[in-house]
Amino acid sequence: MDQDERLRHASSFGAAAVAYAEHRPDYAQAAVRWALEPAPGPRVLDLGAGTGKLTATLIALGAQSSPTRRC
Repeated sequence: MDQDERLRHASSFGAAAVAYAEHRPDYAQAAVRWALEPAPGPRVLDLGAGTGKLTATLIALGAQSSPTRRC
């Protein structure tokens, strides 16, 4: 995939991404805390972070997140 095609794919969600991120509910902290209980440490990988909503919740709970995005 060349750079132009990569940029086209990365921006394909366009203005809808802002509305999606704004109106999509945040993750419930209690649910994320429960999911992290068996984790051996504070570092997690937020694979395919998308809007970053889960990443924000992870960081708020003290996790060290490593978000990745697929473009």
